[in-house]
This record gives sequence, C-alpha cells and structure tokens, in this order.
Amino acid sequence: MICIKTLKCLFATMALLLTAVPSAFGYAVVDGKVTDDAGNVVQLRGVNWFGFETSTHVVHGLWARNWMDMIDQMQSLGFNAVRLPFCPATLHGVAPESIDYDKNTDLRGLKSVEILDKMVAEFSRRGMYVLFDHHTPDCRDISELWYTNSYSQSQWIEDLKFVAKRYVAVPRVLGLDIKNEPHGSATWGTGNSSTDFDKAAELSASAVLEIAPKWLIAVEGIADSSTCSGNIPHFWGGNLEPIACAPLRIPKSQLLLAPHTYGPDVHEQYYFRDPNFPKNMPAIWDTHFGRFSQSYGLLLGEFGGKYGQGNSLDVAWQNALIEYLVERGIDGGFYWSWNPNSGDTGGILLDDWNTVRTDKVNLLRKLWSKGRNT
Repeated sequence: MICIKTLKCLFATMALLLTAVPSAFGYAVVDGKVTDDAGNVVQLRGVNWFGFETSTHVVHGLWARNWMDMIDQMQSLGFNAVRLPFCPATLHGVAPESIDYDKNTDLRGLKSVEILDKMVAEFSRRGMYVLFDHHTPDCRDISELWYTNSYSQSQWIEDLKFVAKRYVAVPRVLGLDIKNEPHGSATWGTGNSSTDFDKAAELSASAVLEIAPKWLIAVEGIADSSTCSGNIPHFWGGNLEPIACAPLRIPKSQLLLAPHTYGPDVHEQYYFRDPNFPKNMPAIWDTHFGRFSQSYGLLLGEFGGKYGQGNSLDVAWQNALIEYLVERGIDGGFYWSWNPNSGDTGGILLDDWNTVRTDKVNLLRKLWSKGRNT
C-alpha cells in the first residue's frame, strides 16, 4: 500500500496491524522457560522504560531525544525487550506532555494511546519484545490493591481487556503484568476476595486469556504478609511465599511469575547489614521467590540500583543477585530502568539521556551470556 498522506498512512497501517489476529504468534512457558510458537526459547534481555504511567502519559526522555534513536541505542547495548508501564488515562487517549516535537516530529498531534500504538508497533517491527505493565491507577501513585476508592475492580479488568484487544495482533507483545507491586493491605490465600491478590490475578487472567489466549500473564508477589510467609522483610511485589499454600489457578503454560527485588539504594533492610552480607542474600531470595523457579516460569520484573553512585553496599548486592540468577538458571528479566530520572535507582542512561552506564550494562551481560540469544 502506497500512502500519500503520512498521518493517514500511519493510522491505516496501525488499523491493519491491530485488528487482524494472527495464528502464528504466541508465547508459553515450557519447562520454566518462555518459548515462542515455534518452540524456541526466548531470552528476555529487558529494561523498563517508564513514563506512560505518569502525568506525562508518554515515555520519559522525549524532551531530550528522538524516541527511535533511543530504541536504536537500546538494541546496540543488547536489550531485546522492554517493560512498558501504563496507567488508565493513557489508554483512553489523553494529550501527552513533555515532548520536544522538533526532535520527535512524527509524534506531533498524536494522543497518548496513539503514541503507545506507534511505539509498540516499532518495537515489534524491530524484533523487540514488549511486556505491558498496569502500574498506577491514577497516573501518580502505586496503589496497595488492584482497585482504589476511585478505580474499581471492574474498571481494572476492562482496562486489561482493552490492552489485550488492542495489541493481541502485534507479534512481539508477550502479554500483561496485571498489577504493579501489590503491598500494604494486599493478601494472598486468606479467603478474603477484597484483598487476596491471588484471586484477583485469577479473575483478570481469565478475562485476558479469553481475548489473547497465547499471551503470558505476569503476576508479581505481594509484600509482607502473615499468611504462609516468613518474617524476613519483603520489597513490594517481592513476596511469592504464599504460592506454596495457595497456588494460582492460571494455566502454568501462560503464567510468568515476575517478582520485584531491590537493594540498599531503594530501602534499608536489616539483612543488608548482616556480617555475612552479601553471602546471606541467596537464602533470602530463595525464600522470597527463587525456589519457585523450579516449577514455574519466573523472572524479575524489576531490579536495579545506583550501582556505586548511592549506597556503598549496592554494588555487592547487584553483583550477588546476578550470580544468584545465573546459578538458578534465570537468564533474563527487566532492569529498572532505562530512565535516569528514577530517584532511587538511576538508570542505564545518565542525566543527559545519552551517556550509558557501561558498568550496569556489563553486569547485565553476565546474566545474558548464560542464555539463548533469541
């Protein structure tokens, strides 16, 4: 199809891409590994690029650079996957903010969801994988539960279904991380449907898989809990211990456990001051989530830190985590973050949005080198 008017061409192309459901693409967990329809193991060398979940309603950094140039840079560093946080307002097409349109002329006049369409299509065209992440219900704060006083459970499910319907035809979309970092009042396996995240996960997975049966449903843990959990403090989204007592009724072939874990740059824990640190960490990670990698697909949806530019213990913590993941046979995940403007972790890029933290990339390559380069 030859298009005369560029904008008209864009929307016509996107309409074809987003409406025709292909039969040749899909993802599943087989023997604990993410695989594609051909049975190839997919190693996810991923990074989080945030912004769509904030009041700008678009990935950050577009005030400094062209968006495709940044994707070029991601690929040149070895990243082949991106976790894209979003919030509901972004899906409903509000106006984006903080874009330098002289640097991003092709985004001029587009609503937030249209930019999301364009970016997801470009990632897929380049062979890069996308995992969507429902991050904030109000485009500001991470909620304890999957619903709030102003955002109902039914709205949450409808928004997840919206994403599934809109992107089910895009070949490199892996699926959905259904709720970012349940914590606080979130429970698991108590029998209280108003706070049990496991039941909410099952409900939402059923709704999404009805539309996109070959998608992966990424489920994080909760935080500290008295139900089937030890007393070693957890990070938000990092506690999968209760799954031993209350397994998820989600097909294992489509279930990806995606806990979060962080080090001393993000929050101080007593175990970071243990005389045996960081040798004490593998037993803690095993308790919190790692033991489940033997029977489930599991990778980290978020991990990271300033790596020497913050707490002096963070370098040892990140080094130990990578060694642990390699020993566990977990060769992928999504590093937090691409963005330098994450206050407690920094990013792959420095504040100029150009210069690369090569030490962080080299650390990640130790993880990636143990996997399949698909």
